[in-house]
Amino acid sequence: MKNIFKIFFISVLFLGVLTGCGAKKSSQSASKDATKNEKIVVYSNSVSNGRGDFLKEESHKKGFKLEVVDLGGNDLFNRLIAEKDAPVADVTFGMNQMMFTTLKQKGMLSTYSPKWLSNVDKNLIDKDNKFAPLSEQRVFMIYNSEKIKKDKAIKSWKNLYTTSNLKHKYIVPTNLGGATANAVVYTQLMNHKDKHGKLGISNKGWNELDKFFKNGAILSEGQTEVAALANGDVDYSYTFLSNIPVVEQKLGVKLGVVNPPYGVPQTVEQVGILKKKHVSASAKKFVDWLGTAEFQGKWAKKFGTAPVNKDAQSSMNERVREVMKETTPQKLDYEFVNDHTAKWAENIELNILK
Repeated sequence: MKNIFKIFFISVLFLGVLTGCGAKKSSQSASKDATKNEKIVVYSNSVSNGRGDFLKEESHKKGFKLEVVDLGGNDLFNRLIAEKDAPVADVTFGMNQMMFTTLKQKGMLSTYSPKWLSNVDKNLIDKDNKFAPLSEQRVFMIYNSEKIKKDKAIKSWKNLYTTSNLKHKYIVPTNLGGATANAVVYTQLMNHKDKHGKLGISNKGWNELDKFFKNGAILSEGQTEVAALANGDVDYSYTFLSNIPVVEQKLGVKLGVVNPPYGVPQTVEQVGILKKKHVSASAKKFVDWLGTAEFQGKWAKKFGTAPVNKDAQSSMNERVREVMKETTPQKLDYEFVNDHTAKWAENIELNILK
């Protein structure tokens, strides 16, 4: 009888273990399905001109379901700050290291080290792993090289508003809602850094920036900075590195690039995961995929980016390589720029763009 009870007890125990294992496997399977079907909200300032559609198409092939929100750099930054206490975005990418540093200081980013980070220059990596670098970006003046020869082109931003026949013949930003427009401003202001001046800039610096805006031309509604140049409305405009091959092909124009003696602003676009009560596994997997050599290589080939993932750099557009050789990174105190950008923008919009 004892043996019968013993056999019965062992049988029940064995069945219980099997049931537990089955439940565990079922739970894991359900978890995987939930992760696979989980929507990821992505905020970015780098998804215009077809980039967003391409991102969704490529990510869908990998099982990701994205909701992509397209905003200008400053607008994106301000939206994230406004949603700080109840973040909507799971992932954000495209802003530069200065903007991400501010988000980090405000405690808005989760700690995460993507799987591809070992393929990136250590000097570009945030020591706290709150954000990770994706691609290098530069901002500079441009002109139609078929109309203006290189030796006849201007040499600096100051030449734009001190050359009489260029009055209203160059494009200036209409607002400072984007990172590119801000770079146009701080590359000039930083030549007049003065600890005793208004917002850290000398009176001369502010006066010259005022002349830059007052003597420039603004875009017509629906027009882009490069289109205004291509159709002959102006002689000079500005753009960013990865835009060069895209617009040259689209508009059928060969652009010349101006490299001032002090160089051009260079930033690095980043990706980060927003801090939430629950950080989804899907968000982490998406970031792991976004920075891979496979995707960054495709992104670089199609949209002219300069990836920092070393294994993706062989896919860099040749035109982008040319422009990188033609331009020199400006030596800037980006911490100082980051601390003053918002106040500079406010001052410019209130007193110069009024």
